[in-house]
Amino acid sequence: MIITALVKRYEDNMEIPVGWQKRDATFALEISETGEILDFVPLGGQSGKKRGSLALILPSIGSGRTGILAYQTAYFLCDEGSYILGIDPKKFESSKKLHHRLLENIDTPAANAIKAYFNEPPILPPEKSGNKEYTQAKYVFSFDGKIIDYEAGSEISGRWDNEQKNKATGKLERCLVTGQHDEIIKLHYKIPLRGVTMNAQPLISINNQKSFRSYGSKDNDPPAMMGQYAAFAYSAALSSLLENNKHHKFIGSDTLLYWAEKGGEAEEGLFSDLLDPPKIDDEAELDEWAKRASAGDYVSGYNPECRFHLLCLSPNAARMSVRFFLMDKFGVLASNIKKHYERLEIINDGRNPFTMLPLWLLLSETTIKQKAADANPLLGTQLLNSILKNTPYPFTLYNAILTRIRAGGAINQAKVAIIKATLIKNFSKSEVITVALNEKSENTPYVLGRLFSVLEMLQDRANGSSTIRERYFTSACSNPSSIFPTLLNLSIHHSAKLDNPIFFEKLKSELISRLGGEDPFPAALSLDDQGRFIVGYYHQRQFFFTKKEVPKETTIEEAPENE
Repeated sequence: MIITALVKRYEDNMEIPVGWQKRDATFALEISETGEILDFVPLGGQSGKKRGSLALILPSIGSGRTGILAYQTAYFLCDEGSYILGIDPKKFESSKKLHHRLLENIDTPAANAIKAYFNEPPILPPEKSGNKEYTQAKYVFSFDGKIIDYEAGSEISGRWDNEQKNKATGKLERCLVTGQHDEIIKLHYKIPLRGVTMNAQPLISINNQKSFRSYGSKDNDPPAMMGQYAAFAYSAALSSLLENNKHHKFIGSDTLLYWAEKGGEAEEGLFSDLLDPPKIDDEAELDEWAKRASAGDYVSGYNPECRFHLLCLSPNAARMSVRFFLMDKFGVLASNIKKHYERLEIINDGRNPFTMLPLWLLLSETTIKQKAADANPLLGTQLLNSILKNTPYPFTLYNAILTRIRAGGAINQAKVAIIKATLIKNFSKSEVITVALNEKSENTPYVLGRLFSVLEMLQDRANGSSTIRERYFTSACSNPSSIFPTLLNLSIHHSAKLDNPIFFEKLKSELISRLGGEDPFPAALSLDDQGRFIVGYYHQRQFFFTKKEVPKETTIEEAPENE
């Protein structure tokens, strides 16, 4: 299904002709009619000390250079400095033979200039001959100010097309992707992927060892019954998606590719925004954005029936690893993402610029330095997969958040939102999991969390600071019976320091009465109940920090109402 979808993507767009591919070039060699180098024209600009490059449609290099005699494999019209500039005589001779053979009998000024260039190795200026920036760069030819690359109808492009047609010498067999007879490919194209140490990897490959092969197959059998056309088409589509920032996003060390069927450009744009929502400050813009996100498949101007594809790839030792592949209607995916944001919705603590918490922010909350790049390598993909399929969240995420809180991490909006969403999706008891404070709830863990927040605020009002959060929160959250009696005894001393502690004493008594029973403080709380404890603590704390803040000395009549 993956290959079929990519081949269709290529056929719907046809950005690159068969036998060609987008390749990066660093410099263009401006040559004269007699083959002399007139100038080194930099392509792509320069960022800091690093020279940029420009993507051009150039002759395909297939699976690249492999084997002992790889140095004899030169590339047409674009190659490294060791081949083009004559730094290595053997490589220059290989490139010379290739260009003379392919450009033979082509009598055009550009072709004649290239043939003249290869008659003798060029003499480089001293400042360039020993400079790695120039010797290791990739070069294309330029004649009369025009780069020589793919040009429909030109003799040079036509000669390369004929070369590809005449190259097929093997027998024709049925391609399982297209259903047509074609020469079966043995070495698939290598494709650059972020995180690959060897610059590029194939999506499909197989080891030569018999232990890694299917039963009955031979060492020289192809890795798949796929024709040359299908292999080129899926590789071209994959490379195009990886080059376009509008069609991929990085999830930790993985790369997510997404595309819609032909004509689904609007859906692709909205999906990108839904997956990675921007910061929004303006209220009018915020309302409009909320409407678009919540509407999902009912957004005006978008087709909910549009077929959408998602492919998540990860770098590996020998080939790309497919994390997951998902194909569904755009409306279904948008609706699932909308439900995810609804589960995350919780009262803002005033420190977060996002209305809808993006994926990278959630991942960053699981790390010590709050950097998404430091998160568990598999966690981002697992979380994204659960969001898109509307399945339970990975427990790895929930446990990571609890671990950060136990280690003294801030109990902020993002962490509590993750806990809230997990409790709603993964656990059946979710009646206390509301956006803001649920004053009517009698759920024991939730009430205990509220009570801890009240005791913390009472200490802060009495002493001007609070320490029970750092000293007792972890124990109170996991083993309430061992901590709360001590905290309640301390609260008596804190109340005594206030001139009028009626508000806190009545709220404390009300919460204790909600616990009920002879043993109001459980000996231990399960992981899901610990989550409810944290949500209750956060809700109560945000209630205290609403616009009508509780003053230092107040009566119950003056206490703020829940807004």
